[in-house]
Amino acid sequence: MRVSDALRDELSGLVEAERERFGVPGCAVLVVHDGEVVLRAGFGRRDLAADLPVTTSTLFPIGSSTKTFTAAICALAVDEGLIGWDEPIAGHLPGFALQDPVATRELTLRDMLAHRSGLPRHDLLWYAASDGSLTRDDLIRALRHLPANRGFRQAWQYNNLVFTTAGELAGRLFGSSYEDAVRAHLLKPLGMNRTGFSVSESQHDPDAARPYVVAPEGGDPVEVPFASLDLVGPAGNINSTVEDLTGWLLELLGRPQGEPVLSATALELLRTPVMPLSEVSPLTIGRSVGYAAGLAVDDYRGFRVLHHGGNIDGFSSQVSLIPETGSGVVVLTNRSSTGLRDALPYVLYDRLLGLEPQPHGEHVVGVEQLLRAGMKASAEGRTTSRPDSPAVRPLADYAGRYTHPGYGTVEVLPGDGEELPVRYRAVTATLRHRHLEVFDLHAELGGEDVHIPAQFLHDSDGEVSALTAVLEPTVPPIRFDRQPDTAHLTDEVLTGLTGTYSLGPISLVVTRRGEKDLVVSVAGGAPRLVTAKGGWRFAVDALTVEFVPPDAVKTPYGDFTRG
Repeated sequence: MRVSDALRDELSGLVEAERERFGVPGCAVLVVHDGEVVLRAGFGRRDLAADLPVTTSTLFPIGSSTKTFTAAICALAVDEGLIGWDEPIAGHLPGFALQDPVATRELTLRDMLAHRSGLPRHDLLWYAASDGSLTRDDLIRALRHLPANRGFRQAWQYNNLVFTTAGELAGRLFGSSYEDAVRAHLLKPLGMNRTGFSVSESQHDPDAARPYVVAPEGGDPVEVPFASLDLVGPAGNINSTVEDLTGWLLELLGRPQGEPVLSATALELLRTPVMPLSEVSPLTIGRSVGYAAGLAVDDYRGFRVLHHGGNIDGFSSQVSLIPETGSGVVVLTNRSSTGLRDALPYVLYDRLLGLEPQPHGEHVVGVEQLLRAGMKASAEGRTTSRPDSPAVRPLADYAGRYTHPGYGTVEVLPGDGEELPVRYRAVTATLRHRHLEVFDLHAELGGEDVHIPAQFLHDSDGEVSALTAVLEPTVPPIRFDRQPDTAHLTDEVLTGLTGTYSLGPISLVVTRRGEKDLVVSVAGGAPRLVTAKGGWRFAVDALTVEFVPPDAVKTPYGDFTRG
């Protein structure tokens, strides 16, 4: 088909009108119809401070639109006979486990790419590790400690961690990393020469978009730091341009520019729904049909629309296509969580398919405003305090290190007034007292102020024993157990605590085990491990004992003195 200048100008006008409606600094848009490019252009500014325009070569992080690439590299691994779609992955990924033993034993690539493992998002685990404190192997090992909230294959639940595991597995099956496998088997054959995998590199490109957010109450866009997705690369770390994504979009449409990269079988699998969607966004315009492999499937006015969006700090994207008409739209923006990426494809489809135009932009903007108002009201309601229930102990008592086997360590630092500083990997936050031992955890994540309910717990001795926080809202609060301060328990000190202590005819013998542990034996009984609880207090099974260096050990049964 021959694209007229009038059509191109009309489509450009629609894009620019919607960009202004949504207050997006800049966007790059690719439009294909009947297998031909009808529009490929940049709009607005990629860098507001430098007043630089978006071009067709401008690099944008595409976020979770990466997942379609991950599904494709998994499909290629299946085509190569390296694994089967319905073959359990446990045999290919030693050490992999989930809390659910059935899911551990039966989970397949098809399950992982259709988000039906039973595990909810647990996104803070990877988001907070942008400081490099975790590797992908660490992340995979952490999965066994994360609580599920649904049964295996029971429901669709979006999960970046499991998708990352699928991509990491695909890379290993090809004898390389995920990134190298995608580069060799997808990007290079498609001529995607500017596409990469790390914002630490792409942000320094002379034609790279800067990330922006807009406060919930409105105002001008504010630039925020780039978010690193290296840890969960297969779930969202690709950076690309509308020029590079042209070949990818045509490949997904089944109308490749050259030799196809994906087999007809693989392409059909990427397009065929596996699970009904149980979490449909209020911004969704079409009628949800289900989720395939790295692509959601909607019905829009009788047309089958396949799409996957992406959101990450300062950027939103959408890759959308209608295979039956050879139509597709790519929208790359430099503003967080903007509904432009949801509305614009349908505005353009209405024009391309000769449908009666619908006010999609106006509708989505209205929904966004309602959502912001509702979230604000909900946050205010959650922070209601009980003035008749003051703090039960000085805030300094809560300072310490708290650990969870999957999430790792949260450090609560000494503070003043009614706040305590908190450090969790790359995230810094503040605990603000509400009442009793309940606090609000305030953190700025991606330019947004996030409030997380948190509570301290204490043991039967009245000592602070744990911190719980609602880090994943669909499961009970995550419990971080307090770690004792053992800096004073040097090798010399521990050796000094060993010996025989007596209470009348009863003896208590303390000896060393290994470099850091003590064991006790009472009245010649079996040795029992002694666990430090802080200060000179130790736990022996369910009992607490206290050393009084150098001569005594206080126990619930009396004081033993050194013999």
